[in-house]
Amino acid sequence: MIMFKLLKRSALVGACLAGALGMAAGPAAASFPERTVTYVNPFSPGGECDIVQRMQQEPLRSELGVDVVIEYREGGGGAVGWTHVSRQRADGYTFACFSIPHIIAQPMTRNPGYQTDDLKVIYTYHSTPQVLVVRNDSPFQTLEDFINAAKENPGSITVGGTGTASGNHLGAVRLMRAADIRLTWIPFPGSGPTIPALQGGHVGALMTNSTMYVQNKDRFRALAVSTEERVDFLPDVPTFKELGYDVVEAIYRGALGPAGMPDEAVNRIAEALDKVNRAQAERKQEMGFQMHYYGPEESAALVERLKVEYRELLDELGMLR
Repeated sequence: MIMFKLLKRSALVGACLAGALGMAAGPAAASFPERTVTYVNPFSPGGECDIVQRMQQEPLRSELGVDVVIEYREGGGGAVGWTHVSRQRADGYTFACFSIPHIIAQPMTRNPGYQTDDLKVIYTYHSTPQVLVVRNDSPFQTLEDFINAAKENPGSITVGGTGTASGNHLGAVRLMRAADIRLTWIPFPGSGPTIPALQGGHVGALMTNSTMYVQNKDRFRALAVSTEERVDFLPDVPTFKELGYDVVEAIYRGALGPAGMPDEAVNRIAEALDKVNRAQAERKQEMGFQMHYYGPEESAALVERLKVEYRELLDELGMLR
């Protein structure tokens, strides 16, 4: 099986990968797909999966040679959609946008209806670091203001984000642990609804994805970002680490299907997504995405590595079921 590498010479590498994948799949690959494929969005409209799937839809139709239908199955922080996909026929005709840590942490903390091993990761196209944001009229001018207020009144500050045991949630959990504070977490079914919630004053802050902040930075103030170092698309936003708090968290997104998919279908979808992802890289970076080009093997390795990391974190926090 072929593993995609994160390389800058995308045109040459993409061509080589396409050829390699085609050779690996063999003659049977030409028969997939023969009919419409369904690309499930497990979140509400307006979030990162929705944005990216809509960007991918038309070029994927061209690459795959069949219609690509986006189907919304939101709920449970993505769990409804992934459970649905895990129960579909493993023939490649139904796949979904995934989010990590969601697909790893959810089964560790509750029964979401699926297990991580019920799913087959196909391709990883980007990640988004977490940003702690408040309204422009918020009394919190800095991260220290926010932390001091949380210490004075434990649990009084509400922080919104997507789901439970999600990247947003674990970003907030890491902050609580690092700063020794208590916040009240307010989960939403997707990133889209969190923006009007903060605008309307229904939550005091958001732990949100970098893309959500980039789209709304004129309306909100960013207090810190969860990267090791400052990122190019947020040059004026300090990292939690430089402010003295060890908070590093990102949400990885890509495509997955039910476990047991044939290699020819996995490789065909991965090849198509890789071409589309590389063609859209510059635009996506401007939107606040950090780009990745991980094929099936590298995506699987990412999942296995993060399983260990999140199990340790959740165990330490007493969140394992």
